[in-house]
Amino acid sequence: MTGHVSLFATLYRHAARAGAVLALFALAGCGFHLQGASPLPDGISSMHVSYNDNYRVGDPPLVTTLKERLRRQHLLGDIGAPAELDIVSVNNSQHIASVSPVNGDAAEYALTTQVVFNYSVNDVEQLSGETLSTTRYYTVSDTQRLSSEGQRGQTLTQMQRDLANLILARIARANDKLGAPAGAGD
Repeated sequence: MTGHVSLFATLYRHAARAGAVLALFALAGCGFHLQGASPLPDGISSMHVSYNDNYRVGDPPLVTTLKERLRRQHLLGDIGAPAELDIVSVNNSQHIASVSPVNGDAAEYALTTQVVFNYSVNDVEQLSGETLSTTRYYTVSDTQRLSSEGQRGQTLTQMQRDLANLILARIARANDKLGAPAGAGD
């Protein structure tokens, strides 16, 4: 009987390994990249991130996150780098999603962050006017009105970090198409 259990355990381990390998191939085929993998095409060593808002001091969390991630991978470049990511706009909006039936005050808000960006490699535009957005909801209780502003700020920062991930994934997909033969992936 122990021989059958041992055989079953061995088969199970091989099947699990085969499944893991197939899952990695499937993820690679859909454009997924492991965190830390370079979003840049082969032969391109750096990307400059630009953002300009005359009405704001400093960079929004989205731009800061993009620069930090590229810096950690030693990919952040200066003006004139072969790849250029231009963050055209970062807009946050908020609206009331639900109202309390008890007192008519706002009970839940919807926060939306939208980013518009352009991406070019060697002065050839790869993505133009790309728009990504994310929406999150947060609740407000009458007893915690003051803490809801802190919750709102943390939620907006996390949303912008998530958008930074989406931007890098979108750039990686665009770069995958750069290396693909003509007509592939269309």
